[in-house]
Amino acid sequence: MKKGAAIAVFLLSISFTVLAQVKRTATSTETNTQQLRAQAPEGHYCDYCKLNYPESHFPCIMKSIKGKLDVATGEVSFVTGQPIGGIVVKGGKNPGSDAITLITNSNGEIEFNNASAGNYKFIISVPSTNPKSRVAGSPIGGIIVKGGKNPGGNLITLITNENGEIELNNLPVGTYKFTAMGASSTEKSNPLYKSSYSEKVNPLYKN
Repeated sequence: MKKGAAIAVFLLSISFTVLAQVKRTATSTETNTQQLRAQAPEGHYCDYCKLNYPESHFPCIMKSIKGKLDVATGEVSFVTGQPIGGIVVKGGKNPGSDAITLITNSNGEIEFNNASAGNYKFIISVPSTNPKSRVAGSPIGGIIVKGGKNPGGNLITLITNENGEIELNNLPVGTYKFTAMGASSTEKSNPLYKSSYSEKVNPLYKN
């Protein structure tokens, strides 16, 4: 009986010791994080890896958007058919507006309300987490964009051009949802994919 009680006390003391150590580690990590954030110049603290980073930092941006960077060409690519989260979609009425700025969610989705019918242009780009990176903030070509009115509605299938642009022409009033996805090499070279929205120029437009 005494032996069992002694073992119980021993195990309890170990539990308290481990708990105290975990608390100290968590507090220390949080303190270090806050210190690094305070020390980092504005725009140079990475919320993904929780570290201050030098001018050349870029891997975490690629990890966060699940993209691959070709160092030689600067081209950013993604897994074919997989949604792309964390990329920037910016634009508005065409010509002359960039009033809409959106970030795709973890499912690669964006939603926006089109209050007035007309022509729209959007540019899809890499996040500019590090303003000094040569690729951060640059447009991404070859991204498939699928969607339409939400809920239901017509299916629109587009692909961004080399300038990261898609155009939605004669877009009716309504709420829309689009998903950004990685394109295959076949899709990138397929002339059926057009960066505009119209039955005549985009055969992939479906009723």
